Amino acid sequence: MQNYRLHLIITIETKSPVTKEKIQQAIEQLSKETGKKSLRKHFGKLKRNLDGLEYQKQVRNEWV
Repeated sequence: MQNYRLHLIITIETKSPVTKEKIQQAIEQLSKETGKKSLRKHFGKLKRNLDGLEYQKQVRNEWV
């Protein structure tokens, strides 16, 4: 398994002068809004009375 990092570059154009402090505040606001999301709240929600591993094997064998 390989891990990859993704870096985004965003260009913002403004009509009025912007200070370094305002830029830092905007970046902090964006980083708070787009923080890591967790899927943990969804774990165990589907109740199918199936064994997860057996289900995976069954689905994978359909493609063979």
